[in-house]
Amino acid sequence: MLLTMSQFAIALVLSILHALPPGLHTARDEVLRLAPEDAAILLLVQNARGSIRDLTESPFGVWFPNTAAGKLLLSSPEVKQLRESATMILGELGTTPQSVIDEIVGDAVLFAYSPAPSDRPTEERAVLLLRPRKLGALQQLIDNLNAAQRKSGELKAVLRKEHAGMSYYERQLPQARSEFYCFRAGVFAFSSVEADILAVINRDQALPPVTTAAPESLRRLQKLGVAEAVVVVSVNPRQLDAELKAKVAVAAPDERRFLEKFSQIWSSLKAAALYLKLDTNAELGLSLQFHTEQIPADLRSWVTGSRSPRGGERLIPQNALIGLTGQATAVEVLELLASFAPVQPDKADLKEWLAQSLGPVVGKDKLPQVLKSLGPDWAIWAEEPAAGAFLPTVVAAIKLSGEGMERVVTEAAIRQAFESAFQLARVAYNTEHDDQIEVVDSKDPQTGTLVKSLVNVKGFPPGVRPSFAIAKGYLVLATTPDAILRFRVQPEVPSADHATIARLSGTKSRAYLLNHGPRLAKFLAGLGIGEEKDLIQQIDLIAAGLELIDTAEVITRGDKNGIRVAVRVVPAKPLKK
Repeated sequence: MLLTMSQFAIALVLSILHALPPGLHTARDEVLRLAPEDAAILLLVQNARGSIRDLTESPFGVWFPNTAAGKLLLSSPEVKQLRESATMILGELGTTPQSVIDEIVGDAVLFAYSPAPSDRPTEERAVLLLRPRKLGALQQLIDNLNAAQRKSGELKAVLRKEHAGMSYYERQLPQARSEFYCFRAGVFAFSSVEADILAVINRDQALPPVTTAAPESLRRLQKLGVAEAVVVVSVNPRQLDAELKAKVAVAAPDERRFLEKFSQIWSSLKAAALYLKLDTNAELGLSLQFHTEQIPADLRSWVTGSRSPRGGERLIPQNALIGLTGQATAVEVLELLASFAPVQPDKADLKEWLAQSLGPVVGKDKLPQVLKSLGPDWAIWAEEPAAGAFLPTVVAAIKLSGEGMERVVTEAAIRQAFESAFQLARVAYNTEHDDQIEVVDSKDPQTGTLVKSLVNVKGFPPGVRPSFAIAKGYLVLATTPDAILRFRVQPEVPSADHATIARLSGTKSRAYLLNHGPRLAKFLAGLGIGEEKDLIQQIDLIAAGLELIDTAEVITRGDKNGIRVAVRVVPAKPLKK
């Protein structure tokens, strides 16, 4: 990469690892002001100093070293080596990791990068901008570094140069290489390309101070809703257009249609950012803003529009280990997949393949109506194992839409299709195995719901009886009939500014792994997934990680111009007092 000064790399890594919510907006604004507006990627880390203090003093920070995951991480060779290397290198330069955080990188660090154009491979651009708390501490560190590298032969000379009446410096390295840096408006700038440093000086002279005008890049982050995030990776789509266009031009036929469709969405993308927000909880997400009128019409509703709790969320019970939900009819999902799927002249497209596969089972004349009726609310989740079992109970439910005779015909077609599938599975299995599958009916005495199950006491794992039913207006499938009989639609979800599309209970999932991990590992080893001993170790590691998490959710927020998708984690203990 273009940056080679090891102490700045170490400082940047430490600031990312320890950063938490921002508190010094002026530092952020000052580095953004000097950053190139046309950079393809901006990596911003802010307020490391206050964040480390908050984390250290938080209930989570006090508790973490005593957890299994904390002990494993803090005692790992990699972490020990990082600590020792940082202490040794910075010690030789007359400072410490804590001083670097407190005095140098604790306010704001920004890295701007643009890849080289395909026709000019040597024109890669990168600049590091750092706003120290104590400018003198950074100057002393650089002087010490220069002296140490001159002594070791890693640095030949440091030359003072001028541009537009302002000073900057060239670090001349062996083999005719150079690095450049300057100090402007309290910000340190560093690059291995001289033009990037000259551009920093030019921007400082041309742009108004942050006290009178917000930098354009800051306004972009504010529109994305990520300006206050601890870590932001901002992407300028237009700087990557040429690279995507080149990939489409040379794509193989089976990839071209997907890339062409993706390029249509990309062309409509105004701005994008990955971000990390930390308060008492944590949120890691992706924020996208579009030129709405340029989005392909068939994709507009998928990437824009407000999000709020939906019916699918009400299907997942509170005691679920993990769940996934959404809102889309089968027809909408099919249309989305078909728009991206490759088209080959000698093969059926996705819709034709589906008609050929499911048409004879459901009825070719009924298939369009069935696909239209499946949805929009659906969910799939895992619960605690049934009594005497060790595998989680897995349940899937999808709403059946429609009214009157249309609904009656749809339900009959779906029931007939699954009954046929169960019988075909039974015959296929029984032909090849001595243990035999039976199709067994059971009925809910209260509602009269008929549940059909595949039963094989010898061949199936304990508690596993694949089942299906049409219950309470939903097609419900589960690994045990009891789960269908207790299926309920939960009370209405409280109003919120987001929709939840996935949820994990760290507490319940960890308890499951601790209780059933050895049997699960033995079962997975029997399927050829891995060695039983290795699987037990992996399960133990996952359980150790889950100790840190109370719940984790994938949520979406949106408006008419874009969408934000995030993983929101509630830790076992708060990250802040």
